[in-house]
Amino acid sequence: GMMEWVGSGFLANGAATAAGVVEEAALPFDRRRHGTILGAGAAALVLETAEAAEARGVVPLADLLSTWHANSAFHATRLDVEHVSSCFERLVSGAERRFETPRVDIAARAAFVSHETFTPARGGSAAAEIAGLRHAFGEDADRIVIANLKGYTGHAMGAGLEDVLAVEMLVRGAAPPVPNLTEPDATLGDLNYARGGSYDLDYVVRLAAGMCSQLALGLW
Repeated sequence: GMMEWVGSGFLANGAATAAGVVEEAALPFDRRRHGTILGAGAAALVLETAEAAEARGVVPLADLLSTWHANSAFHATRLDVEHVSSCFERLVSGAERRFETPRVDIAARAAFVSHETFTPARGGSAAAEIAGLRHAFGEDADRIVIANLKGYTGHAMGAGLEDVLAVEMLVRGAAPPVPNLTEPDATLGDLNYARGGSYDLDYVVRLAAGMCSQLALGLW
């Protein structure tokens, strides 16, 4: 019932695509990206302590190693690049301290499930996310497998579909290809975009973002 209002708002501020062909609309990390597709969905994960899982006799699908939540109230639609970078740093340094695992070792066997909504490059998701990834991992960011789900599902708003993808990638040792990526944005650097198939993964970094630079990050 709210879609006509939400959708028109996204169109009015230039955040939604008006293209009628999916292959020309859903363009994560592509030079041609120009607006998101609004989607819908629902997802749920059960989070419990290791002791509770053992008591129930189950083997957890993955371990949640570090989280960080923040909101800089930066702008109604754009992401605050410096704030995103500082949150990436807090996420990764938290995991390093708690588990005594250097970030260079994490990067060697990690994937990044992006929030990238294929909105216009000026103030959009891609540049802020990749800047944060490079801030935390330096040159090793180029080794991390970059995955994106919104190119398949659209932007399901508050539904954490990417959280399920992050866990499934660890369980399956695989990553779906970034869809419709035929002209990678050169300004983002030489990134390791997922091409589909098997990957040797021990870690997944996940970023969720919202209006006014609401941020939620997780490291599995």
